[in-house]
Amino acid sequence: MKTRLLLTAAFAAPLTLTAANNQLLGWNNLGMHCMDSDYSVFSVLPPYNTVEAQLLVGGRLVTNGTGYTVTYQAVADPDGSFNSTARGKGNFYDFVLPLYGAAVSPESGLTPWPMPGTNNTPQPMLFEPTNRPAPGVATKVNWFRAEGIPITPYDDAGRKNPYPLMRLIARNGSGTPIASNDVVLPVSDEMDCRACHASGTQAAAQPFAGWVWSSNPERDFRLNILRLHDDYEFADDPELYAAALAARGFSPEGLYRGVVADGKPVLCAVCHASEALGTASFDSIQPLTAAMHGFHARVRDPDLHIQLDSSDHRGACYRCHPGSATKCLRGAMGSAIAADGSMEMQCQSCHGGMSAVGSLNRVGWFMEPNCQSCHTGTATSNNGRIRYTSCFETNGSVRVATNQTFATQADIPAPGISLYRFSAGHGGLQCSACHGSTHAEFPAAHRNDNLRNLALQGHAGMMIECTACHVSMAVNATMAVGGPHGLHPVGQAWANQHGDLIEGGLSRTACRACHGLNDRGTELSRAQANRVITTPENKYGTKNYWRGRTVSCYDCHDGANSSDPSTHPPAVAQSVSTNTTSGARVAMTLRATGNGSITYRIVTQPAHGSVGLSNGVATYFPDPGHVGTDQFAFTAWNGWVDSNLATGSVAVAQGPFSVSAVAHVPFSWPAGWPAPFAGVATPSNSTAAVTYDWDFGDNSPHVASQNASHVFAAPGLYHWRLVARAASAAATVSGVIVVGDAVQLDIARSTGGLTVSWPQVGVDVVLERSAALGTAAQWSRCTNTVLAGPGAWQVIAPNAAGTEFYRLRQVR
Repeated sequence: MKTRLLLTAAFAAPLTLTAANNQLLGWNNLGMHCMDSDYSVFSVLPPYNTVEAQLLVGGRLVTNGTGYTVTYQAVADPDGSFNSTARGKGNFYDFVLPLYGAAVSPESGLTPWPMPGTNNTPQPMLFEPTNRPAPGVATKVNWFRAEGIPITPYDDAGRKNPYPLMRLIARNGSGTPIASNDVVLPVSDEMDCRACHASGTQAAAQPFAGWVWSSNPERDFRLNILRLHDDYEFADDPELYAAALAARGFSPEGLYRGVVADGKPVLCAVCHASEALGTASFDSIQPLTAAMHGFHARVRDPDLHIQLDSSDHRGACYRCHPGSATKCLRGAMGSAIAADGSMEMQCQSCHGGMSAVGSLNRVGWFMEPNCQSCHTGTATSNNGRIRYTSCFETNGSVRVATNQTFATQADIPAPGISLYRFSAGHGGLQCSACHGSTHAEFPAAHRNDNLRNLALQGHAGMMIECTACHVSMAVNATMAVGGPHGLHPVGQAWANQHGDLIEGGLSRTACRACHGLNDRGTELSRAQANRVITTPENKYGTKNYWRGRTVSCYDCHDGANSSDPSTHPPAVAQSVSTNTTSGARVAMTLRATGNGSITYRIVTQPAHGSVGLSNGVATYFPDPGHVGTDQFAFTAWNGWVDSNLATGSVAVAQGPFSVSAVAHVPFSWPAGWPAPFAGVATPSNSTAAVTYDWDFGDNSPHVASQNASHVFAAPGLYHWRLVARAASAAATVSGVIVVGDAVQLDIARSTGGLTVSWPQVGVDVVLERSAALGTAAQWSRCTNTVLAGPGAWQVIAPNAAGTEFYRLRQVR
């Protein structure tokens, strides 16, 4: 038996692969940027998106930006969604000055990097050899950066799209374009607290003085939060709170009163330290991440009925973070599916529970998980597995890898911190340049995230094609271990020459790091693209490597020490099909013929559901409401090689569906003022749009909005009704609202001053005064103390020298 290795061929010189001369690799720094959907009450984060990119010229990383420019401009995605301007997209610019102290015009943000504008003017990025993410911290990067782009999740046609695209274009000193790519600027305004803090929702979250009942749903839950915040802070530490209010220029009556009476919105980070905004806490007040996560860790989710500190459900995080619609955890890890069809990894798999995130010993945005806590090494050197699905050991401690092959850089960007988003590796490239943004690691679940690599290398997934960046790639002993993480070149050239390299002295140990001790392949040796490999003189035939196939030595020859054809032919997997109805799981027994003990693996998940796999039975779980044909791919493993790629097809018909609804309506309200009516409908097993129909019970026209307000002209007992419909399903909610007399001021004059009083009703109001009426009126808040009298509120004001007018303004 010959011992010569497979795929031998005589070459006078190493085979060289050729490619374009230049490449530009761009990415978003975080994978998701949150912003507020309303800025009139308080702000957690502004619209602030950051793009980074590294330029390669002649296959080498540019480490001096002189002579090169990189710009960004809007580009349409495959659906035609185009986002070039910040104009007319929310109320950030109405409140940016009182919140952030910056007078900026639409298109501009809080930094020098604006939106391209309706003319889509290319905007320049800044080259940075070193980045300074925090005071006293500097880290080498060699990237072009645009920080703080004020993009919103609404395109220029008003459609919501949290994954808009920008085109990055690199030019040389002559202004000639030399490279470009399209990157996602992920942004969401889905930070949402209304499930607990909207008026009429959770009793435990009701402010001491009652719900605000604003008819503006965006302001309503925010006002309730500020009102409750004042309640707690004045009760827990009144001296500290009073000092903070004074130091930051807020009303001594509290944040809520400052908003509703003075129109001054609140930036949370002026009192609570925020690493995102670079602010420090006032005195001993907790950082924002500790205050938010630490407090809410003990809260129970109103719908999931789990404690938010739960470590096994991303819904605990998605309750407030961009999840239910945006689904920001969309990268390769976040999209992994468990045997039962559920998500294999949760947010907590990396970050820990909410109490851990809210620890006072943690610095937000910097003390984050690192790659090696899960990716512990190679096939021959690891912590018991090549990869885990949690950063944590069974005792709760963070796993420490025994092998640093896939590790982030130590002490980057600062001593004691090891962050993926600042780490670099192969040739000085940032990890994100090849693997994508945090939360959106390649391949991502969202199409737009994958467009960059589809254009750069012809397929999704991490950057793996050497010639996507390098001008040429020789296949030799140096290059055999010279790629990122010790990777060799991939494709036909490597297949042709690797046998000669082994015979020439290349150690099999390097091969086995990925292909395993038994040379049969591991998850580290799977093909990342569809490839057709031919063999010299057709000795081993033509090999079709589909994306995800495990590359085994036994695909071609009989092990690493033989050039004879393999005696372990692959099994033949048989495609399967079945049908079900939406909302109903269905099991399929997978089948394959061949020798050996056969096991199965799901290679690609369906587009409209998930597939769990256990003991050769694949269970398909359709997405709620999905109707149509869905498909997944699987392979059969006989212990030596993968089979062909087979498919599972499921025809999904419409199953039973329904809709449920709740309404939040105050029990009593005065006549003459707008009363709020809020509805929340939840379709079950349906993707149909929900419509609303409000009947206020006073013979007035019905209203078709989800959130409505209605003025009752006269006192009385009114029976209201809400009908929510999704396709042919309907839900009805009804109730009673007691409408009392219209609120009127009563003014009594005495030598001691004016007594202004009004009835105590369940509506918060602001007493205002002016020296004139009509166009000359200048209404200002009456700051005199409000006293509680028998069934009425009253204010005693000094007698004015001239005429004064008073009015009540409803808080809305």
